[in-house]
Amino acid sequence: MLVNDTDRVRAVSFLPGQGIEDLSNAVRGALDELADNDGILAMVDIPGGSPARVVGGLTLERPGLELVTGVNLAMVVEALMARQTVTLSELVDLVLRSGRDSIGDLASAIRNELSMGG
Repeated sequence: MLVNDTDRVRAVSFLPGQGIEDLSNAVRGALDELADNDGILAMVDIPGGSPARVVGGLTLERPGLELVTGVNLAMVVEALMARQTVTLSELVDLVLRSGRDSIGDLASAIRNELSMGG
């Protein structure tokens, strides 16, 4: 809904009942589909999870493969919106900054704002 251009984007699911080999094959397939790009940014949820371990191992084999963990929706949107206007290195920096900036205690901020304003 926020970003329409999802060409050259692949999502890889890791479902209950699948093993590491299934995940590794799916990730390799997605990377092969994107191989003609200048570089690839892989984004995964949990830093020590199976997807992070699989992709992390592949960063040693595939130059131009970057990996960001701890992903939230703000990071995905940032990556999709900026990916064609910045270098891969700049994209990694933008995504990391977006992730940090999007985390907060909004309820406390609202309460604080209301208490200061009236």
